[in-house]
Amino acid sequence: MLRIVFFGNSESLFSNRHYHALEQIACEVIGVVDAPPAQRSSTNTQPPGLSSFVLSARQRGIPVFDPPNPQNPEFLARLGDLAPDMLLAVGYPKILKQPVLSIPRLFPVNFHASLLPAYRGKHPVFWCLRNDERWSGLTVHVMDSGIDTGDLLYQVRVLTRKNDTVPTLYDRIMDKSVKLVPRLVQDAENGVLQCTPQPEAGNSYYSSIKEQDFRLCWSQSARQLRRWIATTPGECYSTAAGMRLFFQDAEVVPASGQNPPGKILALQRAAGTIAVGGGALRLQQVRREGGSMLSFPALCKEIGLRVGDLFPCS
Repeated sequence: MLRIVFFGNSESLFSNRHYHALEQIACEVIGVVDAPPAQRSSTNTQPPGLSSFVLSARQRGIPVFDPPNPQNPEFLARLGDLAPDMLLAVGYPKILKQPVLSIPRLFPVNFHASLLPAYRGKHPVFWCLRNDERWSGLTVHVMDSGIDTGDLLYQVRVLTRKNDTVPTLYDRIMDKSVKLVPRLVQDAENGVLQCTPQPEAGNSYYSSIKEQDFRLCWSQSARQLRRWIATTPGECYSTAAGMRLFFQDAEVVPASGQNPPGKILALQRAAGTIAVGGGALRLQQVRREGGSMLSFPALCKEIGLRVGDLFPCS
């Protein structure tokens, strides 16, 4: 029976769903490694009520670790003593280097939520949606000394949708990718895993999401702004009247004539229209920083903006 050490993030639904799939098959989970507490934030947060892999492991008497540095000699010694056949990482945020990767008898394997070699690095689903990609998916690959550069084992492809958010796309990816857990274990036990080097063409790398990645500028295209707001509702912002305003929704609408970006074109009862690069956006709900939700027209009235005025750009 395959002996596996699981690496994940206990606050990530992505990690937990794949771990629970591992529990359902014939293998021996001999240890689990959680992200350090400071790195457990996630773009696909674990919902309340679903058991984390850490709790599940403790209930089964499986050793649990959360080293600040997985290359720490003490942790390496304990990991080596477990004598795993495979390391399986899903949503683990730390980079595993060669001292860790050389421990398993077979492979160190990672589940990465992109179609490698595209979107190596952090938060691939977020960046895929931000860039308005038609396809997303997941790659199971062998870990090597690079970042998401190891040989390919399996891939699943998922078509993105117009109104996808990060959680909705993650859900559809996971619906397909959890089925790869039993396939991986069975193929490893049968000695039939097929490794394919990653192609050079189409590779890309993305890093952490920063605060400025959510700042809107009305000179951007209507399609791009709509996609940004739709991907992370309530997180993209502009600044007006000395406060940040977070936009919940946006729809591209036709615009006639040449209008400067940010010009308020219409204010109706529940929505307003604003000129942006190459078109216009219809905006409905906005949230003040630290405050409640209100309609875009109500906000404009509150801060003294009318049709024809320029809504400030961050």
